[in-house]
Amino acid sequence: MALQIGAKTRVLMAMRKEAKARGLSVQKYMGTASHQELIALIRQVDPTVNPAEIVPGLPDIPPVDVTRWGMPPEAALSTDLSRPVPVVGAAVAAARAGDWRPAADLLERSYGDWAMRSVAVHALGEAAADDGAWMRAWRATAGENRHFAAVEAHGLLWLGWKLRGSRPGEETSPMQHDAFFQTLRRSEAASHRAIELAPDDPTPWSTLITLARGLSYDPDQFAAHWRELQARDPLHRTGHEFALMYWSPEDGPGSYDSLFAFADRAAAASPSLAFLVLQAAFDYEARDENIWRDAMVQRALDLVLRWLSTPAGGGGVFADSDRRWAAYALVSAGRGAEAVPLFAHLGVDASGRPWEDYNDDAAAVFDSFRRRACAAVRS
Repeated sequence: MALQIGAKTRVLMAMRKEAKARGLSVQKYMGTASHQELIALIRQVDPTVNPAEIVPGLPDIPPVDVTRWGMPPEAALSTDLSRPVPVVGAAVAAARAGDWRPAADLLERSYGDWAMRSVAVHALGEAAADDGAWMRAWRATAGENRHFAAVEAHGLLWLGWKLRGSRPGEETSPMQHDAFFQTLRRSEAASHRAIELAPDDPTPWSTLITLARGLSYDPDQFAAHWRELQARDPLHRTGHEFALMYWSPEDGPGSYDSLFAFADRAAAASPSLAFLVLQAAFDYEARDENIWRDAMVQRALDLVLRWLSTPAGGGGVFADSDRRWAAYALVSAGRGAEAVPLFAHLGVDASGRPWEDYNDDAAAVFDSFRRRACAAVRS
């Protein structure tokens, strides 16, 4: 069962009190205190609280050996975005080794398959942000074309967020902020160049939708880009995912009512977009973790599970993404036993959302949730 908000608040208040007594921020205290100290404090406040839900990396209660359910050990987990789709993984591996040709070939062969292109450009963009040597070799040998331009635009988006880092705004230096915005502006310009080279391709429009939050697009500017994306691919999954993030009241101009309404409309349009309701619940859960038992969220969760049972849903390039959202939602809703087959299918793949939102703790949080799922089978 997901941690109830009252218990979480009491634990965090106790941590703030202890941190203040030591002259530290809560974050600094959590980073310097030993696991034993943190667990002792949590159990003192509420012995029923799962420490792993307060501090990722702390042990679950009870401990569970997931290998008994055919799952790999925690040490084998990977956060590599390219792993779920083998052909993308092969192109990314070649690019990281300096060979751009498999990436160019994949993007040429799959042009028009916008789902595959979205996944490939997203993963190749991360590889470009990590090391741009293979992109420079691509340009030098083949010149600029529609495939190179799409990857370049998305790679600059990735680079901007990597330069900024994952720390809160108040812990980010002015130099990091400047590098972030300058790089996102370069990504924006590169996206428009990609649009010129491939007017029918929704991919660079999706990159612009992804940029909207970081560049603080106003609603009219966002709406104009959204219309262009919809004109090319009305059910574009990545575009919908990042549109939802733009409308989140945590970062953007929306409200939770509009957030859930957007997600629910998308789910009604296609079961391939039902995961958006789970994404909205993930965004809302810090306010009230009972959201996972809400009727609309439960309907969407069941719709995702039914979609995964079909050839189109269970065999598509976004199937593992749906499994991640469904597994997280099932555990959070107290239906952990149903998530065991999903985690078994994911195997070592701890990439993508919602796990990647935990940054360096992504694999640890993934492991925590699958152990809770297995524990639900035993209980």
